[in-house]
Amino acid sequence: MKPPADLLSEARDFIKSMPLFRDLSEPSLLALAQSGKFISIKKGQCVFYQSDPADKVFLLRSGLISIVLESPDGREMVINEMHPCDIFGEVGVLTGQSRSTSAFARADSEILTLTRQAFLSTIDAEPVLARRMLELTANRLRGSSERESALAFLDAQARLARLLLQLEKQAPDKGYVTISQEELAQRTGQTRQTVAKALGRWRRAGWLLTGRGHIMLLRQEAFAQLEHEWKF
Repeated sequence: MKPPADLLSEARDFIKSMPLFRDLSEPSLLALAQSGKFISIKKGQCVFYQSDPADKVFLLRSGLISIVLESPDGREMVINEMHPCDIFGEVGVLTGQSRSTSAFARADSEILTLTRQAFLSTIDAEPVLARRMLELTANRLRGSSERESALAFLDAQARLARLLLQLEKQAPDKGYVTISQEELAQRTGQTRQTVAKALGRWRRAGWLLTGRGHIMLLRQEAFAQLEHEWKF
């Protein structure tokens, strides 16, 4: 186990490495680090549930976290993904309300938690952080609006095509998308059966290749056209 001083220095260095906290004063960095705690989350484990109290913010050091919206009848939809150096759980902390979503680990992950009090105090003391939080919130709101538009105006196939193109764009060097049919269904508001039928149809048409959680897009222009046809 690392000594407390080493953990404090590690937390401080990680916080400083994040673009969101760049150029913060040393006292603010230390105050955040002192409130911080590293936790390990196994794949499939819940970080927090919808309606939980929002007493912490979370900084993702490694791994992958899905932000999930749950309906009263038990349906789930993945509305966002957090990658290393992303912050999440900040909305409830800023508003003082309970969690509006749940968060689950899609891979083994390491997270640094910060207390609500330390985070809000730092925002009060650092105008640059307040401005960046406004920009972050605006960008996420725009993303939410785009997802809502896709659900409202795109049919099932167009939504799926749009998501596959987005996922490939996020990891262009890999050459393929790593995601399960269940996750595709959760992120597009469809059933797994509907997703499986669409992927099978596109595979037979030569648009993509599939295999054990991997999808390689062969005809990006076909997927782009499918999405475009439903936008106008």
